Amino acid sequence: STPYGGQYQVVLADGSSIWLNAGSSLRFPTAFTGKQREVEITGEAYFEVAKSKTQPFIVKAGGTKVQVLGTHFNVKAYERDDDVKTTLLEGAVKVSKDQVSALLKPGQQARIGDQTSVFAVKEVDVEKEIAWKNGLFHFEGDNIDQVMQQLGYWYNVEVLFEGNKPEGHFSGIISRNMPLSKVLYILEVNEVQFQIKGRKVIVSAK
Repeated sequence: STPYGGQYQVVLADGSSIWLNAGSSLRFPTAFTGKQREVEITGEAYFEVAKSKTQPFIVKAGGTKVQVLGTHFNVKAYERDDDVKTTLLEGAVKVSKDQVSALLKPGQQARIGDQTSVFAVKEVDVEKEIAWKNGLFHFEGDNIDQVMQQLGYWYNVEVLFEGNKPEGHFSGIISRNMPLSKVLYILEVNEVQFQIKGRKVIVSAK
C-alpha cells in the first residue's frame, strides 16, 4: 500500500514492473505458479508486464478484469471514483466486466461505470494519463472537480466548495514535488481562489 502523497514501484517474480500512485494498494503472490498471473489493485497503477505466452497476466480492479500477455497500460480504480479507467500504451489488452468485454488498441481508454457493464472506449492522450508516474500533474481542459480530485489524492486533503463553483477549465503541467500552496497559487490565475485550513482546502470563484 502507498500513502497519500507517495508512490512506489514493485518488481514481481516474473519481472513485471508496477508503479503505484498515491493512496493505492496491490495484492500479488510471491510467485506465479498457476496457469495465469493474477494481481488485484485499488487506486491507480501503471503496468509494464513481462511477456509470457503460457501465463496470461490478469489485473482485477473494482469488478473490472484486464487480461494481457505482455504490454504497458494504466488502471485507475480509486474507491472514490465512479468508474474504472484502463488506458493502453503498448501491446493489447482485453477489458471485461460481467459478460461484456472490449479489446483495446494503443492510445485507447476503456471507461466502465461502477453500476453498469456498458463500455465507453475512446482515444486519449496517454502522456496525460500517466503523467503521475513521471511526477507531474497534467491538466488539459480539466474542470475544477477533476483538478481538485487529483490534488486531493496527492496531498491528502479534503476539498470543500464554497459559494459559486468556478466554471473555468485548466491546462498545464505542474510538478507534484511542489508544495500544495504553490500549486494553488499557480491555479488562481483561472478566476478561482483557495483557502487552506489544516487538511482542508476551500475552493470558491473570484
